[in-house]
Amino acid sequence: LFRLLNKPWIGSGVTSSGVSFDKDLTNKLLTLNGIRNTKYVLVTPENKADYPYAKVAEELGETLFVKPARQGSSVGIHKVRNEEEYNAALEDGFKYDYKILVEEAIKNPREVECSVLGNRDIKASKLGAIRIPESDDFYDYNNKFVDASGVVFEMPIKLPEKLTKENQQMSLDAFRALDNRGLARMDFLVDENDVPYFGEV
Repeated sequence: LFRLLNKPWIGSGVTSSGVSFDKDLTNKLLTLNGIRNTKYVLVTPENKADYPYAKVAEELGETLFVKPARQGSSVGIHKVRNEEEYNAALEDGFKYDYKILVEEAIKNPREVECSVLGNRDIKASKLGAIRIPESDDFYDYNNKFVDASGVVFEMPIKLPEKLTKENQQMSLDAFRALDNRGLARMDFLVDENDVPYFGEV
């Protein structure tokens, strides 16, 4: 619309924004471009019977994350550890989207963020991190918008130089693969062995 009106604007176009908002499409595109992300299965109302908890847990581990493919701010995301929680999480997730990602859980992850700025000439920022209270399972909607009193934001964070550069390069590669423009924040999970996994944009 802004382009038709000949008005200046900042950010990605319609296609890039749509793909970037869809966690399933994002992961598939980034995998094609060699960018590491967590393993997952895609569950829909049509194939739900093919993915009972026992089968998914055998493939991805007993602890799982259930996420609507097209939601932000951790809405509809659940961390599950058994069949009852899994089924309830799917039921809740389908309220938000008919596509649900069921992901492996990275053990004791660090949540790391990297911003990318630019269009043709893009640059990655220093890395930031989010630390949540030990009593919380993950950085959920409550941490973000209801009670953030126990959340600590660190910027910049001190990481091994190799890990910092890898996160920054993955951010630049993802930005290009998704055809992002202007600015974007890339979220990562870093495991206990300092291996980063792309989370979302």
